[in-house]
Amino acid sequence: MAMESFNALECFIRSAEVGSFAEAARRLSITPAAVGKHVAQLEARLGVRLFQRSTRKLTLTEAGQRFLGEVSDSFRTIQYAVANLASSEGQPAGLLRVSMGTVFGRLYVLPLLGEFLRRYPAITPDWHFDNRQVDLIGQGFDAAIGGGFELPPGVVARKLTPAHRV
Repeated sequence: MAMESFNALECFIRSAEVGSFAEAARRLSITPAAVGKHVAQLEARLGVRLFQRSTRKLTLTEAGQRFLGEVSDSFRTIQYAVANLASSEGQPAGLLRVSMGTVFGRLYVLPLLGEFLRRYPAITPDWHFDNRQVDLIGQGFDAAIGGGFELPPGVVARKLTPAHRV
């Protein structure tokens, strides 16, 4: 598979997950125009429309829904294989999905992003800033930072710092 095909699939999958080229672009650290171009190239290669586009939202077509169902698990498998190979060479790699509160993320995590990316260039952060509980396993998160989570069996929790609410 050519690298541009891999990038096009990633743009398609991320756009489908978040319902927006702009948000997918933000998470992939590329421009919305680049995401749109990759998706358009994928649609041209497949000969089918994957999204209905409007100024307000992006909706999967029936063909897009079928295609997403067929490729998303395989795509994740490829990402994990690449990450496992890289980590077996001593370098952490792959997609890191973390959910955290908006204010905490802005104040404490975003300022560390530059240094994190310098130290771990093979990791692609997929950070979700939201003030709600998430289903860690069901939504495919690797970690969450917050309080009051109902943890399923086998999930490990660690106290990072005391939380003082005002």
